[in-house]
Amino acid sequence: MIEYEGAYALAMSLPILPKSSRNSLLTALCLLTLPVFCRADLAVETETGDLGKKGEWNFSQGIQFEHGPGGKTTFLLTQLEYAMTDRSEILFEPFLYLWGRPKGSDRYSGVGDLEITPSYMFMPEQDIMPALVAAFKVKVPMASNREIGTGKFDWYPYLIINKHIGKWDLNANLGVSFFGQYGDEHLKDQFIYDFSVQHPITNKLMGIAEIFGNSAPTESEKATFAGALALEYTAGEHFNIFISVGYDSDNTWSIRPGFNIPF
Repeated sequence: MIEYEGAYALAMSLPILPKSSRNSLLTALCLLTLPVFCRADLAVETETGDLGKKGEWNFSQGIQFEHGPGGKTTFLLTQLEYAMTDRSEILFEPFLYLWGRPKGSDRYSGVGDLEITPSYMFMPEQDIMPALVAAFKVKVPMASNREIGTGKFDWYPYLIINKHIGKWDLNANLGVSFFGQYGDEHLKDQFIYDFSVQHPITNKLMGIAEIFGNSAPTESEKATFAGALALEYTAGEHFNIFISVGYDSDNTWSIRPGFNIPF
């Protein structure tokens, strides 16, 4: 599986940022993490129900560049996934580093938070029924400064729904995030949804499309909505590369290249 949407740990740490920067950063972060040939990697947000076999690992590395009205941001992101059984996995997502260049404010940089996500498939796909996977993501506050992390734990239980129709692979993630409270403004529980579809273009090239959204986290902020397109190319049995491009409702563009090493 992926993760959550896919840069979720940093997204959960954003309430301390100015509103204009936070909205753009939140959606762009949650845009770009992608499930393709390897089950879990860093190109689009929606996590797949195609779990690995017991004992399999996948290492994924990506770098994200984004540009919007609030400024520019660069993220260095990593995922390490392990299949504990044929129906259960655990995903580690350390957000290695972030560089922020907001308009009208000082630049900042530092180490981000850590996400840990165990998951379990309690209903495999059969006939017309989709596969159902329960996942529970925990953000561990490890950010090196308060411009990147809140210093609070966050929790995100969610359901992954996966269905194959011919060569089409359809996935949906539905869940509610619970924020550790920080500052003067109360953070509301946030409904989050992700939908993706993927289809092979050639034997080695996969195409993916995704939409993502979430409810407003505070009374003073609006809900966000985003979309992304991605390609992943299998260069060898234990190596593939990807690139994704996204755009969100706060007029922020994002691009993320990266690679996966399954073993």
